[in-house]
Amino acid sequence: MLLMAITLSVSHLWAQQRTITGKVTDDKGAPIPGASVLAKGTNLGTSTSSDGSFSISVPSGTKALIISSIGLGEKEIAITASNDYAVTLSTKAADMTEVVVVAYGTKKKTDLTGSMTTVKGADIENKPFTSVDKALQGAVAGLQSVAASGAPGANQQIRIRGISSITASNAPLWVIDGVPVISGDVSRATTTANILSTLNPNDIESISVLKDAASAAVYGNRAANGVILVTTKKGRAGKTKFKFDMEVGESGTAYVNEDYRPLNAAEYLAISREGLVNAGATQATIDATLAARGGNNNVDYNWEDGVKQTGTQQNYNLSASGGNDKTTFYVSGGYFYQQGTIIKSSLNRYSGNIRVTNKATDKLTINANINGGFVRQNTPLAGGAFGNPVLSSRFVLPTKPAYKPDGSLNFLSPDFRTSDLYNTIAIATMDKRLLKELSLRGNVSGEYTIIKNLVVKSSFGADLTVLEEDQYNNPLYGDGAVYQTTPPSPLFNPGVTYNLSTTGRVQNAYTRWFNWDWTNTISYKGDALKNGDLSYNVTGGIESQELRQYFTTQLGRGFAISPLLYLQYASSTATPTTTTGAISEATFLSYFTIGDINYQDRFILSGSYRRDGSSRFGSNDRWGNFWSVGASWNIDRENFMQSQTLFDQLKLRASYGYVGNAGIGNYDWFPSYSYTSSYNSVPGSVPGNVGNLDLSWEVNKPLNIGLDVSVLKSRLNVSMDWYNRKSEDLLLNVPLSPTSGFATQTQNVGEMENKGIEVTIVATPIRSKDFTWTINFNFAYNKNKVLALPDHNPIIGTFIIKEGLDVQSFYARVYAGADPANGDPLWYTDSTRTKTTNVYTPAQRVPYGSASPKYFGGLTNTLTYKGFSLEFQLNYQYGNLVQDTWASYYLGAGFNAGFNKILRVLDRWQKPGDVTDIPKYIDGGNKSFQSFSTVYLSKGDFIRLRNIQLGYDLPKSLLSKIKIDNASVYVRGVNLWTWVGDKTLGWDPEQGATSQTNLDVLIPKTITFGVNLGF
Repeated sequence: MLLMAITLSVSHLWAQQRTITGKVTDDKGAPIPGASVLAKGTNLGTSTSSDGSFSISVPSGTKALIISSIGLGEKEIAITASNDYAVTLSTKAADMTEVVVVAYGTKKKTDLTGSMTTVKGADIENKPFTSVDKALQGAVAGLQSVAASGAPGANQQIRIRGISSITASNAPLWVIDGVPVISGDVSRATTTANILSTLNPNDIESISVLKDAASAAVYGNRAANGVILVTTKKGRAGKTKFKFDMEVGESGTAYVNEDYRPLNAAEYLAISREGLVNAGATQATIDATLAARGGNNNVDYNWEDGVKQTGTQQNYNLSASGGNDKTTFYVSGGYFYQQGTIIKSSLNRYSGNIRVTNKATDKLTINANINGGFVRQNTPLAGGAFGNPVLSSRFVLPTKPAYKPDGSLNFLSPDFRTSDLYNTIAIATMDKRLLKELSLRGNVSGEYTIIKNLVVKSSFGADLTVLEEDQYNNPLYGDGAVYQTTPPSPLFNPGVTYNLSTTGRVQNAYTRWFNWDWTNTISYKGDALKNGDLSYNVTGGIESQELRQYFTTQLGRGFAISPLLYLQYASSTATPTTTTGAISEATFLSYFTIGDINYQDRFILSGSYRRDGSSRFGSNDRWGNFWSVGASWNIDRENFMQSQTLFDQLKLRASYGYVGNAGIGNYDWFPSYSYTSSYNSVPGSVPGNVGNLDLSWEVNKPLNIGLDVSVLKSRLNVSMDWYNRKSEDLLLNVPLSPTSGFATQTQNVGEMENKGIEVTIVATPIRSKDFTWTINFNFAYNKNKVLALPDHNPIIGTFIIKEGLDVQSFYARVYAGADPANGDPLWYTDSTRTKTTNVYTPAQRVPYGSASPKYFGGLTNTLTYKGFSLEFQLNYQYGNLVQDTWASYYLGAGFNAGFNKILRVLDRWQKPGDVTDIPKYIDGGNKSFQSFSTVYLSKGDFIRLRNIQLGYDLPKSLLSKIKIDNASVYVRGVNLWTWVGDKTLGWDPEQGATSQTNLDVLIPKTITFGVNLGF
């Protein structure tokens, strides 16, 4: 009986279905492949085939189909008695009707009241970047994406509409498939890492960047710095379609300043001799010193060439998608490999993605997806670490080669009394700095329609990141070897004795981050008036989130001496020195509501309210209330605009809100004791953190006014925004009196603001049957100002944080050049710059420029002709200064003379009357020229050819014979050309958000060849 009932039910349902077929073309009659076909009021959908045709089974009561295609807008087709339809989509831009992903749902662009930008997956896939955040550079107005390092897998720093906090996080919130996820660098023993490098950009359908209160405030406690929504790809009804992408290539160094190349042997020995003479050394001292520096070696080794490498690149991706009107799926797998521009820098990534959507009943839809990536990353040391190969390329003398005449490694003396450094090429061969990172992100959701337009949804998502970091310093040579005598290694110098308990060292770190998020919502949309002129949409929800962190670290010293260096873990050390383990947890609980009212598609009013509680804040004040209100006026929908033919869209937007920042440590509020100390060999405790029971939310109040204009049948589209985001109750580490026993306390104090303008222009100067030219330009201007600080006292370091100034204002003595009379360095005595002194200390420090750019953006041109396409993107930045942090060593006028120098040193003062900015070269230094001043600041203005691609789509007539739907080949270049506005800028203009160099892996330029197949 049960089987009969099921059979009858299925037959009854089948009888209620009807099959609709048709063909979709543009206004010139050309077929549109890949257009979306959706049965209105259902989740049933398919896409058109290569000839524009489609077939879809829908319930017999379905009233209409919604047809849409990127760049061609959307059209609703009423279903009549016919089962076959011819559909024409006009060339009116999709921007007018496109549905975009917003917080907790989707919305038509015309209904938006806030400021947001959408980046399509096609714009970021197959690009030779290790993470999606790098692909956003220059693509979104107001979003600054910069790297401090060019190492594969390096952390990318993103700032949306400036810097809003001094101590708390300035990074945006990343939400992947509805789940707020962990992002950034969470490594502990690696120079730089990036969780997002485990996410394959080819699995991304779209990215929405939420910038103002109306679009982001519903995320309340974490929305102060903007929100980036990532939606991964999903299947569409129809036959299973496969896609294969392959890309291979090579990379070199993106930016080189010849004035900053290291001196060769002859140049170095000549300047050294001059420096010794200028220092008053005797001839005997000169000869002995030059001999110690390799003057008699007849060697000229280029350390820069020795540590650089031509990197290789490989990228392979295979995906399948399809399904029917009940179930759709998307599954993919990928492999990515990239070598960096410096030895011992590389990344391997293995990734996979599965997404299934099932319409279980007419009312219930179930969605499940899991995305995972495994990364194996090598990154060398940076900064002043002796094992940093970039440092050695400038510091190690060209008279001391990396290899002996027989080709074996030359183990340079580590006796720093003679300023000699290690051979980092040898260290790179013998040591290890390895990161293994696994990330899994998953989400399962169910959506149920209780009655028409009343929908409940429950979504549970989680992401897990596990990092294993192994740092090994061998016992024979380098940082891990502690010698009783020199020279270093018994392997190469058998007479040397060792203290075996301290030779070799290792650090093994294990880190686990687990984050889960459970969201439940109920939504209702309806008409307030019978004629449909006034509609509304409201959503209420509750969201809970928990983050758990687990850390263990083992450190040890003392490996048995072995030339094979097989022993590389803490379990093999003679003296384990440290073993630590810790946990850290944080929880959030939120109640929220979102709503909007639409009157005749002319006036839209939106609002959101969210109440958040967080364990990161003091027990006296854990809850915060966050809200937004937004409005838009579609002027083009007014009756008085209907007779005009110029404007396709004319829209005015405004929003204001109140959002929060919780980007601090999990226990900053908690008064605690530390139990890692002992007294008289007995375990004990000492005060660890002063805490603050009243610690609460940092607040951001963004105001945004925007205008969207589209004219000439959407051939020219302009979006402009003016904003003012004010931060209050800053989460600030406030200095305490030393008598308290604590250095700082996190308090809610201080104010800051960012004001700016953003402009995005999308134009199509030419659009014909065979040729199209599209321009996409974005521009952003931001001005930061600190408004209030505790007791109005500035915070002074390399930067001065002072009321009325930019938060990243450099604080330096102003350099006045070399004295033409005697070559001494000169500094201005005060801000008037009327008097100079050759004594460093009396010169007054003054605010001098900022590390933050005034203007930045991008320009993309796309040209297509028949099967050919050419795309090139420029990104630019203007108005910031870059600090060369280590220049005093390779530019200082004789400071640390035992280290090599750069070519710019040869512009030094040599005789009375010389006008130059490089002082007289004196062995040991010239009057503190090496100390920080404006001579070590350069303008950071640059224009970079970020991406250029030439492609060709093979003819359909040829592909149909071999059963392939589409195929294209292309050649691509990334960072091929860089213009800088200041010849004194020695390193790449991209140096992170603080614009301070740290001798990191050089940013690459890449040339690749790729193939895309669809079948």
